[in-house]
Amino acid sequence: MCDTVFLTRDGKRCFGKNSDRSPNEAHLMLRSPAKDYAPGTLLRTTYLEIPEASHTYATVLFRPQGIWGAEMGFNEFGLNIGNEAVFTNVRRERKNGLIGMDLLRLALERTRNATEAAELIIDLIGQYGQDGNCGYDKTFYYHNAFLIADSQKTFVLETAGRNWVLQTAGDQTTISNCLSVRSDYDASSEGFSGDFKKRFENRLFTKVAGAERRRNLTAQTLSVESDPLTAVRESLRSHKNPNVTVRRSATDSPCMHAGNLFGDHTTGSYCGEINRMYFVTGASFPCMAVFKPISRAATVLPLDETTARRYWLKRELLHRHAMCDIGLEAEYRTEGSKLEAFYWDKSQSTTDDKALDALSTQAFAAEERLVNDLLRSAHKTSLRFGGNLYFRHYWKKKTRRLFDNYNDDIAAVLQSL
Repeated sequence: MCDTVFLTRDGKRCFGKNSDRSPNEAHLMLRSPAKDYAPGTLLRTTYLEIPEASHTYATVLFRPQGIWGAEMGFNEFGLNIGNEAVFTNVRRERKNGLIGMDLLRLALERTRNATEAAELIIDLIGQYGQDGNCGYDKTFYYHNAFLIADSQKTFVLETAGRNWVLQTAGDQTTISNCLSVRSDYDASSEGFSGDFKKRFENRLFTKVAGAERRRNLTAQTLSVESDPLTAVRESLRSHKNPNVTVRRSATDSPCMHAGNLFGDHTTGSYCGEINRMYFVTGASFPCMAVFKPISRAATVLPLDETTARRYWLKRELLHRHAMCDIGLEAEYRTEGSKLEAFYWDKSQSTTDDKALDALSTQAFAAEERLVNDLLRSAHKTSLRFGGNLYFRHYWKKKTRRLFDNYNDDIAAVLQSL
């Protein structure tokens, strides 16, 4: 469950996405340099082995632990892609193929612009199909929609099995866990014509996902805020109930809080002005987490999974304690908001990549000090979740499993405080 948004206004082209996954699935922020490969090299994706490209471009990926592909990301040319689970009436092929996150990463690594990316994803779906379990601690199969944007063009690509439609996106476009393209598309898979949404959408699963409500809410937020990049950031933080707290579930909101019978949890977020600068949380709860600037090269981000995983876990531990301690939550929000506002404002006047890298390093260091200071004392207290009975039981169970699954990493995180 996710939401992806695009907005162009005042000469700025802005993009953003939340990654909604299992609350315990680490959200990895990773950069990968450009690479060359020898002829005949094979690539192992999440489930399938395919030929590797002779050259892959430098990428910044936001990916779930254990998945080869990514939920969202951008490459050295300013190509940005976000993918969404969509629920269709096309039966699974029941053989492992490429999953949507794999398709996204392959497009970022192998193409330079939105047109090339759409064409590659379409070709790969035709060649390999899309199938495979995309869940972390549950079985979860789905097809995919993609929002694909570069400095010139933006497309919505929606799929149902090997069927697809491609639509040029408008100045304000949002996608969620629902098919949205009707009959107004630019191209389609061979043999298809008509209303794509009407023909292929599984209405029951789509309704349970609350996708239309979330899509309407992000669109509304994009329309209210005047600055386009701020609008994109705030759309990722939006809730259906503006008074919701981190002690209540909000699975009907773009900023998704787990703790309900259905729905997932926002485990990480990013937004940015395409091919200029980006902002990332590397943490769950975008309504509470700090968005920090990164440059197009994202030199502040790690190359290895262990560092990326422990970065997320440190913030996740703090967030679990903030869910149990109103005073801690208030202090974190107050100090985090000050820090975010300071570096957000400074970044707007920073146009040089080298200067932005330096500012990014400062912002990450300042946020790290804040997290360390708060977690240093908080982790010594026991976790007692509030909320209704189901919510309390849900988070108690998830947190017990978090410590079981990441025991060594958590020990290293706490030792580093």
